[in-house]
Amino acid sequence: MAVRKSKTAQRRERVSSSTQQRTIVLPLPLTREQYDPIRRSAEEYNRMWSSLISWCDSNKTVNRTRMQKENYRRLRDRHPTLPAQFACIAMRDAAGAMRSWNSNHPKRRWNMKASRKALTINYDMRVMSLRGNLLTLSVAHGEKRVRLLLPDLPEWFTARYPEGKPNAAKLLLGDKPEDTRIALIYRISDPQPLADGDVLGVDLGQHSLYMDSRGGEAPYARVQGAKRRYAHNRKTLQEKGTRSAHRRLKAMKQREERFIRDVNHQASKRLANTQGVQAIAFEDLTYIRRQASKRTKTGARRRNMLNQWSFSQLQEFTAYKAARNGIRILMVDPSYTSQRCNRCGYVDARNRNGARFDCRRCGWSDNADHNAAMNIRDRALSSLAEEEHTSTDRPVDRSQSTDHDGWSAHDDLPTPTGQGRVMGTTLTSKPRCSSSR
Repeated sequence: MAVRKSKTAQRRERVSSSTQQRTIVLPLPLTREQYDPIRRSAEEYNRMWSSLISWCDSNKTVNRTRMQKENYRRLRDRHPTLPAQFACIAMRDAAGAMRSWNSNHPKRRWNMKASRKALTINYDMRVMSLRGNLLTLSVAHGEKRVRLLLPDLPEWFTARYPEGKPNAAKLLLGDKPEDTRIALIYRISDPQPLADGDVLGVDLGQHSLYMDSRGGEAPYARVQGAKRRYAHNRKTLQEKGTRSAHRRLKAMKQREERFIRDVNHQASKRLANTQGVQAIAFEDLTYIRRQASKRTKTGARRRNMLNQWSFSQLQEFTAYKAARNGIRILMVDPSYTSQRCNRCGYVDARNRNGARFDCRRCGWSDNADHNAAMNIRDRALSSLAEEEHTSTDRPVDRSQSTDHDGWSAHDDLPTPTGQGRVMGTTLTSKPRCSSSR
């Protein structure tokens, strides 16, 4: 029986079929005559946004239907100078901001401050138009529509997305008219999914960033060294306890996050640009941090590593980069992928010893992460075969479901067969992400 995938895994798999958008930020120096009406409209828009955040806090919901029904008339009466479409945009903006807050602050859900320092205003194509480089913006009633001349888009952007169409924009107003910037959001055409190619299984780890089923690897030694250094500095500053130490802690946290983000961007780019691949398979690790609970037998060092593991960010970055190349993302059940022999299918916790995998039944030896990556690939192939069988209502031909050494992956006992790829089996007798992984 197939294991039900988490909502996070389902969302990642849908990335390749969802509409893609790209944002580019351009400088937009304004004159005083252009800046003043936009600023007045932005201040009114921010007051509207703040009232919606307060409503979300008190009602503990971001349901757009309810928000529209209970707030639209109130917003129109309280902010009559703004065009009606800004009320709809502000509701969408506030709901998204509240969802992000709740996701990033699980211990302070529904406690977002109903104000923001940045003076911004969002636009969609109902209140703006873009013809060539001429941008026309709607502002508060009684003001003339503002016409602005945008700088040219960078050549790399137009070359990469020649069919991109403007979909929305966000004005970021500075303290001075010349400091204004605009974030243009373009809707790009959906790439044609690749029909031919292999499935690349990817095993994510904490000692090696990832290893794929082709043997590709991203070393993690540099990242581990940086994390140890940041942990030592963090401990030293926490012992000080001064206000300046807290400021340094905050700055150091942001620096570490930027470093990890850059590492994940580089790794995801390598995965998404792998040649001859139609799909990339990951483990669904959504619930693995349950092992980090103090109520489990997991040691403090292991808990700390799990809590600092940025596997989700790497999967997220790979998903949208792969979608741009027409590559699907598949999420599979992670149970026993590190204990199962890819050659004969035998599962035993003693098969793995650190970075080595030595099967106690057939004697197969391999790198443990590479063996796990091939198991992930095989489960993804089985999933694709089941999809094809369901869509065509024809029996699936598994006659070629063998690994590179000629052993069948569908029986516990190895049987010699012809050459081909492993389709694999899915073992679901234990919960996902159990400590037996």
